[in-house]
Formats: sequence, structure tokens, C-alpha cells
Amino acid sequence: MSSPVEKRLNTLVKFVGLLFLIFGGILAALTATSPIVPQVSPVFYFIAIIMIVSGFVSLYAKLK
Repeated sequence: MSSPVEKRLNTLVKFVGLLFLIFGGILAALTATSPIVPQVSPVFYFIAIIMIVSGFVSLYAKLK
């Protein structure tokens, strides 16, 4: 059985993961619709992908 501190920490990690997932999606959407220099947009897409992947990983992670 996990302690209340572990439950709170797991909830916090999942909440941060959800925030990363949302912000990564927003960053990708805004990059796709903004008129920025084409040479710079892959950097923003890469940052968005990193945020989305880390959000998914933290949503499925279970701290022990």
C-alpha cells in the first residue's frame, strides 16, 4: 500500500505530465498556424514533440 505522500507525488507528476502534453499541443498548433521563418519552425516542432512525449511518459509513470 502506498503512503499519502506517494499518492500526492504521483498525482503531481501526472498533473505536470498533463500540462506538458497540453502545452506541447498548443505549441505545435501555434507553430503550424503562425507565419514564422521556415528555417526556425522545425525547432519549435521538435520542442513540441519533446514536451508531448514527456507528457505521455509522465502520465503513464508510476513512482515506487
